[in-house]
Amino acid sequence: MRRAILVFVLCAGPSLADEFPYPPGQSIHELEGSKTALLVPEDLSAEKPASLVILLHGMGDSGPKLVPVMRGWPAKHYLVCAPSAAGRGWVPADLVKVKKIAQHLIEVMPVDKDRIHVAGFSNGGWNVHTIAFDDDLKPVSATWIAAGLRVGSAPKWAKKRLGALALAGEQDGNAPHARATVPRLLGKVKTVQCRLQPNLGHKWPDTFTPYLLWWMGAMEGRFAPGDDLNFEWGEDVQAAVESLADVKKGGIFLYLYGDDENSKTLQNEVFMDPIVRHYATQLKAVKLPFAEHGHTYGAKKSPAIVAMKKDGTVKKRVEGKITARKLASTLKAVAPNKKRPK
Repeated sequence: MRRAILVFVLCAGPSLADEFPYPPGQSIHELEGSKTALLVPEDLSAEKPASLVILLHGMGDSGPKLVPVMRGWPAKHYLVCAPSAAGRGWVPADLVKVKKIAQHLIEVMPVDKDRIHVAGFSNGGWNVHTIAFDDDLKPVSATWIAAGLRVGSAPKWAKKRLGALALAGEQDGNAPHARATVPRLLGKVKTVQCRLQPNLGHKWPDTFTPYLLWWMGAMEGRFAPGDDLNFEWGEDVQAAVESLADVKKGGIFLYLYGDDENSKTLQNEVFMDPIVRHYATQLKAVKLPFAEHGHTYGAKKSPAIVAMKKDGTVKKRVEGKITARKLASTLKAVAPNKKRPK
C-alpha cells in the first residue's frame, strides 16, 4: 500500500519531499551531530514560508521526546525544530550547534527569517537566552518555560523586536525566577510578561499551550480583530453587570475592536503591559466589534476601551491610538485595587 501511494504521488507531480530536504510531518534527523526532531507544515512553499520555532529540552530529555508538546504548531504554519544536547543538559558547544542548525534550516527550507521564535523548558529555559539574544538570528519571541532569565543582557535590537514570556507552575521551585524575568527585561524588550499555572509543579504548563501558540503569532505581527487571548473575554456587557451584582467592588473593561493598525498594536503589545494587566485582570473583560457597538458607547474612533462601574455606568473612555499609560489610567478608574504593582 505504501509503495502504491508513493507511485501515485510521483506521477501526480513533485512533492514537498522532492522540493525540500525535510518532509512534511514529524521526522528525526542527525543535524550537526545532534538528534533533531522536526515538525514541518504540509503546505510549505517559497511563496508561503513558515515561521521557525527552536525548542530546547530539559535535563536528561531530548528533542524528539519533547517536540510533541508543539504538535499543533505546523497547522498554524510553524516549522518546529527540537535538537538534542550531547549530554544530559545544554552546554555552550551544544548551543553553537543549535545556532548552526537554525541557520541551516533558514538556508534550505522556506523559512521567514523575520519570524523566528525560541523556547526552552527547564534546563533548556536556563540556556534559551543564548539563542534569544543572538545578533544573527534576532528572534521575534523568546519563552522561558519552568525557568527564567538569570544571566545575559538583552541586545539593543530586542527593545523594538523581541517579545518575552515566562511560563511556569505556581508550585514550581523555578516560579520565582519566572516572575523575576519581567523586571529583568522590562524596558529592554518590546514586551514581557509572566504567567503561572495554578496547582502545578515542575512540569510543562499545558493550560498555557494554546496561549503560547497564539502569543507567538502576535509577536510576529499576526492579527485577527477580536481574536485575543490576553484576558478571559465575555461578549455580553449585561451578563458582566449581572455577574457583579453581589460583589462589593468591581468593574467592567470593554474592548471595542476594529480591523486597523491601532487595534493590532493594542492586542499585540499594549494589553501585555504589566501595569495594564495589573488593572485589567481585576475587571470583567468584554469584547465587541466597534462597527456594531461603538456608537452605543459614544466611541468615535477604533479601537475604544470603555471602563465601567459594576452597574454598567461608563466611568472613562479612551479611543484611537491608545498607549499603555493611557489604558492603565483608564482601567485604574474602576479597578478595586488602585495601587500600582511594585
